[in-house]
Amino acid sequence: MTLTQLRYFMEVCKQGSITKAAQVLHVTQPSISNSIRDLETELGINLFHRIKMRLSPTQEGYYFYQGLSRVLYRLDMLVSDMQDMGKKHNMIRIGVPPMIGTFLFPDIFDLFHSEYPDVLLEMVEYGSLKIQEMVLSEELDVALAVSDEKESRLNSIELMRTSLVYCVDQKHPMAGAESISLQDLDDAPVILMQQGSFQTELLRQRFFSRSIHPKVIMYSNQLYTIKHMLARSHAGAFMFQHVLEMNPDLVGIPLEDPIELGISLIWKKDRHLYSDTSRLIQMVKKHFRNRQQPHSFGGSE
Repeated sequence: MTLTQLRYFMEVCKQGSITKAAQVLHVTQPSISNSIRDLETELGINLFHRIKMRLSPTQEGYYFYQGLSRVLYRLDMLVSDMQDMGKKHNMIRIGVPPMIGTFLFPDIFDLFHSEYPDVLLEMVEYGSLKIQEMVLSEELDVALAVSDEKESRLNSIELMRTSLVYCVDQKHPMAGAESISLQDLDDAPVILMQQGSFQTELLRQRFFSRSIHPKVIMYSNQLYTIKHMLARSHAGAFMFQHVLEMNPDLVGIPLEDPIELGISLIWKKDRHLYSDTSRLIQMVKKHFRNRQQPHSFGGSE
């Protein structure tokens, strides 16, 4: 039994005629006739009623047609997927929140690029909430995201933890404070990351639950812009401790009620992973496991 025989059989069922099936498939009538006869011999059943010039499936033939339709559909989809893989350029679309792009992504890029220099990493910058949506919609292959909440449709490996600190310019009146509470920021000018940022939404919830009303003077995802505005105003901004350590011109004031967040590598469950993406995930897992034992959520790939 061959795939060609099966496709001939399907077309005869659709057309009700060997002549018409031969025309559609651009083959000779004897080719189809011989294939149908060989198929019936192999199966040991008659697949068609032969009534005058028309063929109609027997009960067994119709049962075979229905089952084969499902099998061939799945086969065609599989072939299409494999062809898409063959056409796909060696590229991984990775989502990266802006602040993470300054201190974590460069290490991952260097690590992967040294082993696979021909694979292009396309970095897409959005807030973590938007990035999760893009991973679920398969607009991104994999992503780094800030969150302490599990998403059941995602695989997640926590790579590291960091804390939010309140950052100000060295000339800010609060620059010498040992710590700060969120209540101290009531009516104070602050700069927040743009909407779609997990830490911004978390801070909003904290402010709301405690009836704190800071004056948000700007939303920005650009670290350079935020630093420039801090130097020109008495505003403050929330940044990761790791970002602060890379910017000694800023002063970080610890929060009295610390806000600690996890940074994870995420990808969609039940999605086929191209080999390059799988290599990236395995490499990142191994690298961070050597540095510290990560927590895994949602299963393994």
